[in-house]
Amino acid sequence: MSGVAVVNVNAAPSMLGQTGLINMPDARIDDEGTLRFGVSYFDPYAALWSSVSFLPRFELSARYTSFENTDAFTERDDADFGTDKDKAFDAKLLLVPESSFIPAISFGAHDFFGTQLFDASFFAFSKKVGAFDVTMGIGTDRIDGGFGGVRFTPKKYKNWSFTAEYDAFDYENDHRANESGADARKGGLTVGASYTWGWLGSQLAYQDGDWGINAYLSIPLMWPEFIPKFDEPEPYNTPITRPSLDAWQQDNQHSMALIKALETQTFKNVRVWLDNTRLEVGVATPRISLIGRAVGRAVRTALLMSPSGTESIKVTYYTLNDMAVVSYHFLDLQQLDQFFSGNVTYGELLKAMTVEYAYPALSKKLNEHKSALPAAMSQAPTDDATDLKVLRNEDGHAISLKKSDASLNSFRIIPFNMGIFFNDPSGAFKYDVFARAAYQRYFGNALFFKTNARLRLLENVSDVKQPSNSLLPHVRSDVAEYKREDGLKLETLLLNKFFHLRPRVYGRWSLGLYEEMFGGTGGQILYIPKEQNWATDLTVDWVKQRDFDGGFGFRDYKTVSALAAIHYRVKKYGLTFSLRGGRFLAKDNGARLEVMRRFRSGVKVGAWYTYTDGDDITGPGSPGDSYQDKGIFLQIPLSSMLTKDTRAAPPMSLSPWTRDVGQMVKSPGDLYDIFEDALLLDRPDFHLLSGFHE
Repeated sequence: MSGVAVVNVNAAPSMLGQTGLINMPDARIDDEGTLRFGVSYFDPYAALWSSVSFLPRFELSARYTSFENTDAFTERDDADFGTDKDKAFDAKLLLVPESSFIPAISFGAHDFFGTQLFDASFFAFSKKVGAFDVTMGIGTDRIDGGFGGVRFTPKKYKNWSFTAEYDAFDYENDHRANESGADARKGGLTVGASYTWGWLGSQLAYQDGDWGINAYLSIPLMWPEFIPKFDEPEPYNTPITRPSLDAWQQDNQHSMALIKALETQTFKNVRVWLDNTRLEVGVATPRISLIGRAVGRAVRTALLMSPSGTESIKVTYYTLNDMAVVSYHFLDLQQLDQFFSGNVTYGELLKAMTVEYAYPALSKKLNEHKSALPAAMSQAPTDDATDLKVLRNEDGHAISLKKSDASLNSFRIIPFNMGIFFNDPSGAFKYDVFARAAYQRYFGNALFFKTNARLRLLENVSDVKQPSNSLLPHVRSDVAEYKREDGLKLETLLLNKFFHLRPRVYGRWSLGLYEEMFGGTGGQILYIPKEQNWATDLTVDWVKQRDFDGGFGFRDYKTVSALAAIHYRVKKYGLTFSLRGGRFLAKDNGARLEVMRRFRSGVKVGAWYTYTDGDDITGPGSPGDSYQDKGIFLQIPLSSMLTKDTRAAPPMSLSPWTRDVGQMVKSPGDLYDIFEDALLLDRPDFHLLSGFHE
């Protein structure tokens, strides 16, 4: 679905980002999966904020607020932070939905995490009466007692709305109110006008001589995609004169022709084996995001090019790490042909096929037959990837240079990358702009050599002059020292070996430089039970801290990190709960809880909280109330925003970047993430035949 967004006239963000009136909350929650980003200003506060309707009745918000007329970290000589600033997290739960005679009833909280400079809790009641939406509520702490308001939305001009509210914030007792000027605000009557246009919205407000403004972008994450796939190639549809079974077995050129046809569709590491009257095909793809769609395109090609007399076709889907995931066995090829012609339904097709987790023995056989092909055939380059090519808007990069082959070998240069860091005392905004080159060599049998290097272009992270005062081992808090070194730096240099031990049991062993801060060796084992909503894994790594210069030297610190994890999925909502427990990077012991939701668009939104025995008393931690690691993250699949399919999905997170407590080793290839994405374990609206006919 794409087009103009349908505006929910009953739900709009307040100046805090949470659904509300102007400054006050209401009982509304925007449509499920609505993700908003905005900026607001109402003297003396300026805020960057985001909110998401995480569940049908549950909303989460985060904001980063600047206080005018204040100076932060005045006690530190190196501070260049500007005005005082604060991070806050808000939440709202719809307890009772609105009905004909009963108002919507919600309970919410402001700034319930961290410093709690703006903490408040409230109950709100909202009822639609014709073109008017009336709200009443009561709050505590910063919301000082009763509040309320009304929003009027003209029936003929639903893009416009007009709001009046009673603002009950206790501005006089706000943090540093006498410096920022907040103590001069009395609250009370506030009026505003709002306008929405597609995904964009804005509000202009007035209170006692002061003007406020709020502008935002709303993204409907429950849409399957935002942009139609105009640039997707048509499925392969070139019939040939099919050889006999004997001719196929006697001449490798027939296998090679099928391999080549699959490679031209961007399939990688293709395997083909004719086992009597069954044609076996193994494929991986860096581009097609759904297994069903990838298998559908592969079997359509195999159907057209298989030898006459073939009775069945089995297609096994592999990850880009060369691990077999699932096998589709098509038992009636005439019916399969009729399906692609539009004469057979999915239900009829399902009766003549099986889908099962892949077996290691099958992978071994396919590898043996691939190895038996002449070298020129088994490692043939793709027609469009033999040279270093300039690519635009691929995998989220504005421009990149890439060379790859039909196996899993690749070389890539990305001229511009950027990292952004917030909230260090030496500056609220830090950036790191760099070029990166990455190389991967595939040796066969799931063994890879991977490396990447970076060249600093422009940054101010190294301006962080204050040494970390953490009492824990400095596993992350010395990040500025790593950024300060100039020149070409080696980020990773790894050997990765992946194992298919049993059906639904996988392993990984890694050796080398994991990341810019640590190197070592370690591994992971993953178990995925059949037809269950959970999975479990164990990761153990022996690592040593690298020197700051990005070379091959190491510092004295070393440790063993061991974390066991269990992942539980509530597939109805696309929710995954992951609980990890064990020993973290700074030798602290504890547990980390992660909550993540994948929406229909494929976008992932989540948060984590870690509790360990690491006594981090650096501010805002204190003796007896140590700091614990936490953060939020967002991952956007680029296929939802591009005119062609891709599996790329760059992650983003907001978390403390100079903390040592609760830190994990950067995984060289997390197995659960790999298989969760491949098998659509958290996608309630997809199944293993989704996109099969496309």
